[in-house]
Amino acid sequence: MNIIIIYQKKNLAVLQKGFAAIIQSKKYSTAFIDYNESKKMQPPDKNTIYYLDITGIQKAQVEKHIKKFNTNGQYFAVIDLKKSFQDIAWFFHNNACDYLNKDMLAKPLPETRMQAIMKAKGITPKTHTVRNYIIAKDSWKGIVPDNEYTFCFLFIEILDIGELKKHIGSEHLNQKIFSFRRYVEEMLHHVDGRCWMWMDVTGMFIFPFNGTTVPAIYYAIRLILNRLIISLEHTVFNQIIRYRIAMHIGNTIYQPRGKTGTIISDCINSLFHLGQKYTCEDGLFITEDVYSFLNEKTKKLFAKVKPFEGRQIYTFKYK
Repeated sequence: MNIIIIYQKKNLAVLQKGFAAIIQSKKYSTAFIDYNESKKMQPPDKNTIYYLDITGIQKAQVEKHIKKFNTNGQYFAVIDLKKSFQDIAWFFHNNACDYLNKDMLAKPLPETRMQAIMKAKGITPKTHTVRNYIIAKDSWKGIVPDNEYTFCFLFIEILDIGELKKHIGSEHLNQKIFSFRRYVEEMLHHVDGRCWMWMDVTGMFIFPFNGTTVPAIYYAIRLILNRLIISLEHTVFNQIIRYRIAMHIGNTIYQPRGKTGTIISDCINSLFHLGQKYTCEDGLFITEDVYSFLNEKTKKLFAKVKPFEGRQIYTFKYK
């Protein structure tokens, strides 16, 4: 079951405390979405309950949100920290699953509350891997080695290395690969990306996941669309280079670059498998975890392809 909390920024700490037990539970996948960003977001599927923080929102706007939930057939609940709406029954008459105020969130909500909601609404949880996002506060500033966090991962690999050696010469190849790597590093730095691993012609970049958006997707698209310009103007290859990209969102223990050899992560292994065994030619492939956080316009740029290792995969339609 997915629990998505649409929050007002000033209330985030209170809500994180109130949903602490739900976040830690392996039965639910939880994510916090800023109210101002919520219009861009879609739930992973309809197996989702939205908790909408209406604190400080005008009644007409609240009614508009609730109408949209009902139109889309989505489950929703209400958070009213200041008890600004007196007629609580109105929410339930309009299909709300739950109502919470500040007093109710003083202690972490028990899992039994979610179970009761699901039973009352006849929600049958799907049997799939639950995704519990571990969001680092203040992005990289809040990340501490040896702790687990959620990252967006970007795998990139230069192709046709044998052909490149024929044209360039192996003695100069490392320098040319370094120029490409440096360009990608500088580009992805704009969205908090860091080169975490680099082996020969294969790199892994990571971005602290904020629980709401995946800005790295637009830079990945640029890398695919601008291949000719990047090859001829921004590296020292002086010829067209081909590369493939795969992206995923998942959890891993963090260690600084250079100390990643001790990390055992199914998430990282899965992305390497996707990038090297599935991602063909010079394309951009993303998992359903990434796709679910794209806005509707961006989703239209991707096409569903066959699943891989139990995950639905999407490919960028650039041809």
